[in-house]
Amino acid sequence: MLDKRLHNLTWRVGSVYQPIPTVSLYAQYATGVDPLGTLTTYSTGQVQFSNAVGDQVEVGAKAVFLDGRGTATLAAYRIVKKRLLAQLTPTSPVEQVGQRSAKGIEAAVSLDLPYGVGIDANGSVLDATFDDFVSGGTRFDGNTPPDVPEALANLWLRWNATRALQARAGLRYVGRRYSDNANSFRVPSYATVDATLSYAVTPLLAVDIHGYNLFDRNYAISTYNNHQWVLGRPRAVDVSLRVGF
Repeated sequence: MLDKRLHNLTWRVGSVYQPIPTVSLYAQYATGVDPLGTLTTYSTGQVQFSNAVGDQVEVGAKAVFLDGRGTATLAAYRIVKKRLLAQLTPTSPVEQVGQRSAKGIEAAVSLDLPYGVGIDANGSVLDATFDDFVSGGTRFDGNTPPDVPEALANLWLRWNATRALQARAGLRYVGRRYSDNANSFRVPSYATVDATLSYAVTPLLAVDIHGYNLFDRNYAISTYNNHQWVLGRPRAVDVSLRVGF
């Protein structure tokens, strides 16, 4: 008979301070739980494990400027997770390891310019680390967890030419990452450019043209079995209709 009882309590506390009406400073602390399976089920192979637990501390600032035409946010955080499930290879046994953490900084800016032009930009840098991880007799302390890029950035330009015609173009950057716990296989960073053109034929009918990876870059979006890469979408164009009723 399968008998497993899991009891976890999570909580969060935070505070916001406005030194001036256009600037808000905040801080928060939160705890969390990752279930072994779904919210309602788990398998017999998971009975020996406990839920993964973690906590997060974050401080940041949000500001509005240029009479509301611009917004900016800046945040620093540290996240710690314990009792994570890990598997070295698809045929290895599942193990519950010690601890991993990540600390980083995130920033975002949005700006509305004259003539319907706007800019949206965001980026983050982080340091993700195995703090306590021994698996299969091998210690991975100090290594970067697999498939975690330590730098991300997005830059989008938008132009609302008329009420009916809108254009978007964006640059997306994903930093290098590792595909294994030992950090033996490194996946290169990449940048892609996408664009969108939307035209409202009527108030209830619009045509959207989406262009992906316009410079046809080869890049890996994920990895499988350490050194096998799953490539991202090549240059492509999608045309769609949006109908309201």
